[in-house]
Amino acid sequence: MKHIGENGYAKATLGNIAEEAGVTSGAVYYYFKSKKALVVAVIADVNAQLLERFERAAGKAVTLQGKLSAILEESIAVTDEMPDLAKFSVSVRVDGPRYPELRRALAHSSGGYYKLYRRIVEEGIDAGEVMPGIDPQDLTDMVSIISFGLTMLTVELPGDRHRVAIRTIERLLAGTLFPAAIAREDEPAPLSEETPAEFAAVSAPEPAPRPVGAGRRAPTG
Repeated sequence: MKHIGENGYAKATLGNIAEEAGVTSGAVYYYFKSKKALVVAVIADVNAQLLERFERAAGKAVTLQGKLSAILEESIAVTDEMPDLAKFSVSVRVDGPRYPELRRALAHSSGGYYKLYRRIVEEGIDAGEVMPGIDPQDLTDMVSIISFGLTMLTVELPGDRHRVAIRTIERLLAGTLFPAAIAREDEPAPLSEETPAEFAAVSAPEPAPRPVGAGRRAPTG
């Protein structure tokens, strides 16, 4: 991942990868017949790990908002543990369209994440957590775009911007990012012209007492 992230798929060779890893080319060729075979195996292995981790993280939450936030939090842990993953992912996706073997592997990878996002989105819609009329495909596409955008951000911007961006997205999901969207504690949230009255009637429960300032802070975990 490190070598291809820095040099690109086209310029990478098994010999250079072996040298950087401190092993012989023969040792690499013993397990992989070509660079293509090695990179496709890496893509499959990494994605299997990430999907399992995201599934496990989402499974600990109850709501759609909680599941999406849990996946975002897990992505922070992944970035810390695999600092070369983001560059590798972006590099192979840039090169992918020119190489059929990469294109197939990446399509399978993207499909796995999309199925996960689609499933939890549909579960949220079935539970009444999403406004009526929202197409699950549109919402799933939005989640996918956010995920890919965060990967690009990790590569292009230095420092802790990835983590800060995730915290801000979590505030957006929680409805605590824009002041106009935060209802006063002593009255129900106002309806917009686009809000179906029948949805509001069943989705606006009696406000429970909360400590002063509750709901106005960024999530911490």
